[in-house]
Amino acid sequence: RTGGRESPALPSNSPPSPRQGVGGFPTFRYETQNYGFETKGGKLDIDTLDFRLLDIDLELSALDYHLKILEEQIKNKTAFERLVLQKEIKKRRISPDEPDWQYLHEEFYHIADFLLPRLFRAPYLVSLYAVYESSVIEIASIMQKQKDITISINDLRGDFLERAKIYFKSIIDFKLCSDKAWHRITMLSVLRNAIAHANGRIEMLKNEIKTKIKTLEKQKVGISIENGFVIVDDVFLRDTLSLVSSSLNDLVERYKKWDDNQLARNP
Repeated sequence: RTGGRESPALPSNSPPSPRQGVGGFPTFRYETQNYGFETKGGKLDIDTLDFRLLDIDLELSALDYHLKILEEQIKNKTAFERLVLQKEIKKRRISPDEPDWQYLHEEFYHIADFLLPRLFRAPYLVSLYAVYESSVIEIASIMQKQKDITISINDLRGDFLERAKIYFKSIIDFKLCSDKAWHRITMLSVLRNAIAHANGRIEMLKNEIKTKIKTLEKQKVGISIENGFVIVDDVFLRDTLSLVSSSLNDLVERYKKWDDNQLARNP
């Protein structure tokens, strides 16, 4: 079962491990979520393979792997910049009571606490939101065809979340997500818009978005405004990925059950 698409090649279910890729560069295998595979005598039971909406699972797995690499890079680069700082102080024999000591440390913390988190994490939020949006549209489109509905999710007006909420509730009559997930996804949407349209620069945002971000900052959920830019911490990023993944996995599983029921009624 593929949900209207050709079955992709069976992915590896192994943990991340490097191997030789094109041009000698390493490629990686990464863990995927639950495909519902079952085994007989230690071998895959091909009768239980379910490729419906597999791309969504693969995208979420890639995002999980991406986040691990991203945070490792921030730590590694921070450690490198600290070594550069220490070498510079030693080379120039700067003592703590000299102005350059303070200047070099301020420069280090500007890189470690502001530049690296902003430059690495902001694009990730945009990618995470893009995966959520494309996944929801894909499921909505499949159900539209199966229910023989003429109106598509893209026929509605408004921003994506407004359209998705209306379409799932009032047109295809299918629950989109939990209230907890919706709350976090709306946060993600606000941040995504701020980054995509203004590179996270607060003063360049519309007053409505600016107010929402300042409100989120006061809630102390891992969102802050530093030097006029939106910054998110690693916990917020991990929690957001977790909630988005759980929400999409739940939506996919509920769709599959619905699809199975349709097939049982109309074999």
